[in-house]
Amino acid sequence: MASVTGADAIGALLLGTGITKLLDQPAFASVIASYRLMPLGAAFPAARLLGGAQIVTGLWLCSGFLPQEACLVAAALFAVFALAMGINVARGRTDLSCGCLPGHDSKLTGRSVLRTLSLTALMLAAAAIDRSLGYMLDAVALMSGTSLLLLTLASLQLNTAGEPA
Repeated sequence: MASVTGADAIGALLLGTGITKLLDQPAFASVIASYRLMPLGAAFPAARLLGGAQIVTGLWLCSGFLPQEACLVAAALFAVFALAMGINVARGRTDLSCGCLPGHDSKLTGRSVLRTLSLTALMLAAAAIDRSLGYMLDAVALMSGTSLLLLTLASLQLNTAGEPA
């Protein structure tokens, strides 16, 4: 049950962040361009591609269809994010926005790279576990995962609101 809840929470996370990134493509393309890992003209297509990939992967994780494969795709997506972040941290470019969560402008740090790598590891572990629970338990896991995600986002907002301006 824990692996299903974790996969569904990550699915909800990817779905929510992907939708947000597609709704504000200029902002997300700006974050991508600031990483300086591709030509400037590729930032908008990359923003559309990554936002779309996040939505598709999030829906796939939540669907329960071919769960191991969905978890592996999510792990690959997080590994790409961690690599891009890690390259910039290694370059000393930690003043950049992570671009990870909507409404939360966190800067790049070694900790953010480790957090993204831990999501990669979580998805790899979830890929190794059988998720055949049945439709009712899968629906409960999806609701639990979504609730965990919303609580995490609310906690981040409350922590940010309490910081001095």
